Order: sequence, then structure tokens, then C-alpha cells
Amino acid sequence: MNLKALVIAGLCAATAAPALAEPASTRGYELADAYFRRGNFSSAYLVGLPAAHAGDPRAQYMLGLMSFHGLGPVTRNLAESARWFSLAAARGHGESQFALAQAYAMGDGVPVDRKRSIQWLERAAVGGHTPSMMSLARLHDEGLELPRNRERATQWVRHAAELGDTRAQALLSERLRDGVGASADPEAAKAWNEKALAAGEPLALVRRAQEVNDAADARRADLVDAYAAASFAEQRAEGDTRMAATRLKGELAKKLTPSDMAEAGEKVAEWRARQPM
Repeated sequence: MNLKALVIAGLCAATAAPALAEPASTRGYELADAYFRRGNFSSAYLVGLPAAHAGDPRAQYMLGLMSFHGLGPVTRNLAESARWFSLAAARGHGESQFALAQAYAMGDGVPVDRKRSIQWLERAAVGGHTPSMMSLARLHDEGLELPRNRERATQWVRHAAELGDTRAQALLSERLRDGVGASADPEAAKAWNEKALAAGEPLALVRRAQEVNDAADARRADLVDAYAAASFAEQRAEGDTRMAATRLKGELAKKLTPSDMAEAGEKVAEWRARQPM
């Protein structure tokens, strides 16, 4: 995924409930957002700046992103991006709270301050921001900046899963299967994995493909489904998960005929139609 797509994806993740009577700042943000999504960053800036000054946290977050990445007419300026994130974070904007936590962790435009980074992560997580929940879970798992606490980590993963985070659902399935931070619960593990699979979560798809690939007596239909799962995961995943999907595709291809792989391709097309990329 390129930088522009990443930034747009980050902006799209920002949420805020509109008031019953929309103020001018809300209308201004919505127009700026439309420009931003089309990659017209100059117009997004010109329309979004008044909304940001009027106190719309979504517009403030957008300008923080533009300052962080140097988009359109905005020069890359980490101090300015942190300033915009701070304004939006103070208004309870989860994405901005998460971005500010990262800024304090990395020293991006502000002095490194691990304590403040954790505080902003916790505020975002309590407000329902699932990436912050997953970050806290990782910190508790690894004992980084927070006491190592597998139980607390699993609690955060569960909260994120219950809010619909599909990666959290796949990870919670693993933790309940293996009894990590909670009592082992095979039935609950299976249920969470099925939720993640139904949503097209790459991690769950890779796991399913791996199970079939490892089975000595896998049926042809299961191999076709596994190849389709790995292919779909490869298209949607990043990092290690994508690498695992690519590896599995190669291994499964050796067990399939060209017509089998064509059938798998049709399945992927059907999944893509049901689940937007």
C-alpha cells in the first residue's frame, strides 16, 4: 500500500458523530474530506483549515496528517503535526490520541515521553479506539513500558474483538486456544476464529490455509479453498502475514492442477465482491 493510500486509510478510520444541526465546521470538514479522499490535498487544506480553527477535531486530525507527511501545499513539519494532533486529542478524537501517543513514543515533534505516550494510548483505548487497545496488549505481553501481564493483554484483545476488530478476533482465538492470559476455551476459540474468517481477516485465512496444507489427507476441495484463502489474504495483508500467505500459495499450488487454481480464483473474486478491499 502506498503512502497516499495509508494516509487516506488513516483518515477514513477517524470517527465522530455529527450534531443534529450541523455547524459550518462540520460541513467544511465533509467537503475537505471529499477533496482529501480524491487526493486533492490543496483544496482539502484550504477548506479544512477554517474547520480546524473552528474546533472540528476531524479537520484538526486531517491537518495533522498533512503536516506529518508533507501533503499538498503543507510542508512536512512534525511539531505542527503534533500541535494539531494535540488539539484534536484534547477533544476526545481517538485517532489523534493514538497519533499523539506515537509522537511521544518516537519524539516526532515533541520530546520523547514514554509516560505521556502510555497515558494517551490508555485514553484512546478507553474511548473505544481498537488499535490503541492492541498496542496496550502488545506492551503488556512484552513487558515494554508496562508490567508484563498476559491477563491484562488478553482483556484488551477481547475488548477490541468485541468491538469488531477482526485481527483482534483472530488473535483472541489463538489466545483462548492456547490458554494465554485466560483459561483455555476451545469452543470460544473456534467461535472467534469463525467470526474473523467470515470477515475476511488475513490472519485467520492464513491460519486456515496452513491447517489444510499441513493435513496429510486433505481433500481436493479443501486444498482449493485453502489456496483461495491464501490468495485473498495475500491481497489484503501486509508484513509477515502477507509473506506467510505468499509462501502458502506456493506450497499449495504444488498440490493443485491449473483448473483447481482457476476455481480458487473464482472463489476469491466472489469474496472480494462481498468484502470490499
